[in-house]
Amino acid sequence: MKAMRKPFHGIALLLMLALAISCSKGENIEPIGADPCEENPCGNPEQCPNQCDDENPTEPSGITEEDLEPEGDVTETEDGYLVEGSLTMNTDSGEPVVFAEADLDVQFNDDGTLKSMSGTTEIPAPTNYFEFETPVQADIGFFTGKFLNENRDFEIQLVDERSYFVFAIAAGLELKLGVNDDPDAHKPLSIEAPVGGHITFIADYTDPMFFFSLGGDALGGGDEGGDDNGGNDGDSSHNKLASVSFGGSFGSNFFYMPTNPVDGNVVSFQANQVTGGTVSFFKILEASGMYYQNRGFSADLNFDEPMESDFGVNYRSGINGQLDLSLEITSFVSFGFPIGSGSAAVVAEASTNDGVIAKAFINGLVDPDLSWWPTFIPLMPDGDLNAYGFVEQTGNFDIGMSGSFELQMPTGDQGLEGSIRATPQAFTMEGQVVSGDDVWGASAVFTESETKCIATTPDNFTDGISETVTEQIDTAIETTEQALQDLQDAEDQYELELSLRGLRAALPGIIDEAQDAIDDAVAAGLASGRSTINSYLSDNNRILCSDNLSGQIDAIVRGHRNALTRLRNAVNETNDNATTRTELEAALRDLASLDRINRTFTVTIIHGHKTFGCGDLWKLTATRSITINETVLTSGQKAQLLEAADNVKYIEEVDGIRIEAQDIVGQLPTIEELESLKDNVEACVEELTNGIGGAGFVYNHDTKAFSHFVIVNGEEKEVGSFDIFNKNDLIAASRAELDGCDPNDALNKLVEDAKRR
Repeated sequence: MKAMRKPFHGIALLLMLALAISCSKGENIEPIGADPCEENPCGNPEQCPNQCDDENPTEPSGITEEDLEPEGDVTETEDGYLVEGSLTMNTDSGEPVVFAEADLDVQFNDDGTLKSMSGTTEIPAPTNYFEFETPVQADIGFFTGKFLNENRDFEIQLVDERSYFVFAIAAGLELKLGVNDDPDAHKPLSIEAPVGGHITFIADYTDPMFFFSLGGDALGGGDEGGDDNGGNDGDSSHNKLASVSFGGSFGSNFFYMPTNPVDGNVVSFQANQVTGGTVSFFKILEASGMYYQNRGFSADLNFDEPMESDFGVNYRSGINGQLDLSLEITSFVSFGFPIGSGSAAVVAEASTNDGVIAKAFINGLVDPDLSWWPTFIPLMPDGDLNAYGFVEQTGNFDIGMSGSFELQMPTGDQGLEGSIRATPQAFTMEGQVVSGDDVWGASAVFTESETKCIATTPDNFTDGISETVTEQIDTAIETTEQALQDLQDAEDQYELELSLRGLRAALPGIIDEAQDAIDDAVAAGLASGRSTINSYLSDNNRILCSDNLSGQIDAIVRGHRNALTRLRNAVNETNDNATTRTELEAALRDLASLDRINRTFTVTIIHGHKTFGCGDLWKLTATRSITINETVLTSGQKAQLLEAADNVKYIEEVDGIRIEAQDIVGQLPTIEELESLKDNVEACVEELTNGIGGAGFVYNHDTKAFSHFVIVNGEEKEVGSFDIFNKNDLIAASRAELDGCDPNDALNKLVEDAKRR
């Protein structure tokens, strides 16, 4: 077993977490953090692997059968004994712990360590720091911390590996607590059992540690009794506790673990004092839950205001539960809000100016009921909020709430992501608005009379602005370019007409080549057919009487020959009118469609006997398939014919179109003139965009009126209503405040000058 330790006020604290406070001017909330691997690597094995100096840390030793001495009526059992009388537990310090007036069932494990203890006994005080005024009889149990954590709710987290004596006390208690090192100096304290319930007392005599819980049933019942904080009774000299749980651990074996840690602002630490109830942090923050501290339990503790005590350097405390803030903001209004589930940790550090300063750092989720929100400002939360920050012993505070918000504007509500910040001097907002690919900065200052909101331009603000401002010039350039293209097309059409006339001269040659190709196809068909017929006669020992080969081939190529004749006639027609142009186009397309001959036909063969000839008695009939596959026009010739067909319609009107297009171009500014104007405007735009610092509005809380402004060259200029998060609207509003950057007049003058040329 571990040795009994001295009272709290007689020894230095065994373990302190050094929480480094860092503050920079540009940060919203002052953070705190700790490096557990520097301060307590053995106590944080998961965070600090292989960094513990003690390679074989000593676990609290179990209570063995040799440590216990029963006296009185002792009856042995299978696993231990029953004792009526007393049971003394020897400790390494030599100070025995005596369970007097005991009626106990004591059982041991196979290795001789204490397994369980049940029955009734007078409660031994775990330390000479306090003692019971009169002996207190209670039911007793002996359990591991792991079992109690998993099966009972004592408001605190016990150490899984340690074992605890748990007492259920039905009556009220009168205690004497030591005040200082003088053993005769003490202070009385009375603890009243809750109505219908009992006091639960937990002790670890190897620590030593004690914990009084004034609600719940340690040995298996339900939770009863109130949770209100007890206070001083003016009719009694005793401090009375009605429903406040409290305790102390000489070995700092109470472990505070924040339920809402974020970014190291609220950290874990080992504590040696716990107090349940409601705690006020410097009259700014009120928290309800189990309050952990790392200083010795003191009879001077004010259970109504445990934060009223003086703070020493490196003081730490923490609480999980419901938090309520009450903030006095000079420029705004009294403002407060509840945190439904939060954590608060208090740190005291030395200050060169003001001695020791304590800060309570908080973090948690804001209660979803937004009835507390100041609805007179044009900003509303839109979903869950996370609250964080600190309050100081001096009354200073810096509290933030982050999440989604909805900003109310005349042009429509705008969603944004960001945070609000409350200090004694100001209530402000910082956030971002995402609009398409643009990310705008958003900030606001809220005072009692008005809200001032400012939008700062995105990083890519200048992208595309020149195109927006010079859009009219670009349109004029496109008009001129289109007119030039139309003129070029007219010129091309006119040249095409000329080329069509040239094509008429070239067409006879194309027709002749096509005619030769058709003749070649006929010859090839005849040769192939004749070869097939002869092969048949030879194979069957027959002679040819007659066949229809030539007639079949002539029928196949007749359409191609007719198309050639039609085109030759159309080309030779010199009377150029609508009818002749229509016939020419049709003839061109007709021949182009007959660019190949690819036909398979059946030839009929009438054959006779080689000896008896072609008499009626000896004539027979057979059929065979013959294929003709020949190119009449090359792909180039075909494309030439089709292009000519597409443009026959322009022959009459092409010259008029060309003249009209020339007139249009003559009345427009040149591309060079327009480009020069555009360069001048873009230079002005660059000056403009470099000068725009943002935009915003002021909302009057009394009149509900909005007034808008733009920031140009560092100066706010009032303008009409517009969407402050819209790039084009901002440019339009800002241009009105500068001379130039308006291309309309210059462009109109350029167009009029061109018309007069």
